[in-house]
Amino acid sequence: MTPTAELGDKAAAELEVFAVIEGKKVYLPTEAKYVMQDCRGLWFYSTRKPRTAEGDWTPNKTSICCRTDGGFVRVLKTDTRVPWLDTCQRTIRMVTGNQGRRPADEH
Repeated sequence: MTPTAELGDKAAAELEVFAVIEGKKVYLPTEAKYVMQDCRGLWFYSTRKPRTAEGDWTPNKTSICCRTDGGFVRVLKTDTRVPWLDTCQRTIRMVTGNQGRRPADEH
């Protein structure tokens, strides 16, 4: 399994895409636009706004996989604190450059 995300600090890039999950920054690929948790507590990202189908998010999603402290790659899982339908959120997109960090323009 290949990591699709990084937890904690990351080297500055021109475009940072991340979500805050359980109080930690989770850096995601640039194509990630939404993050959501399923009913099992597993986290996913998608490139389009997800819909629900058959008691889960649509299959058009990618697992958020991170490297653990032990060096293993695992799907990010947290306790479910709110109903899974309420977990969908937009990713945060920041541009870094000569003028510092600023939100990326929405297009």
